[in-house]
Amino acid sequence: MLAKSAPLRLSPATCFMNRNLLLFLVLGLVTLSSRAFAGGLTENEIIKLPSGHTVKILSVSKIEYSKGIMALMVRYQTSLSVDETKALNQEVDELWKIAVKEVEHDGYDEAIISSNEVPKGIFLTANRMQNFLYEKSADGKWTRLNRSDFMAAQ
Repeated sequence: MLAKSAPLRLSPATCFMNRNLLLFLVLGLVTLSSRAFAGGLTENEIIKLPSGHTVKILSVSKIEYSKGIMALMVRYQTSLSVDETKALNQEVDELWKIAVKEVEHDGYDEAIISSNEVPKGIFLTANRMQNFLYEKSADGKWTRLNRSDFMAAQ
């Protein structure tokens, strides 16, 4: 026959530590899932656009240009040539729909999407690029500046 024993009791300190550990784990999971949901762009990430094209994010960085204006710059690599203006414009607009979430999350009123061709060459490589400037108006709407507006802003 087994002897009866008193139920196991945890000290108040142990209960407090267990509650804090549980709270820490729950908050950590919420933070991780919200960051994953936010879908921040990361370097070397391959993104599939709604059109089916894939692009590679080269970098996402904060830059200062023209009279101290701060902007978020998203550099990406495209399989298109910068000469294919219509297709490139569509691709940039598709990427912008993804990037704008990060731009707004980080609190910027301007952003630059830099479209970079795949480098060509063996020993000496070269590639062309084109920048697209997006600007937030006072009413909160984003517009892409045309080439002459972009050059005037610099």
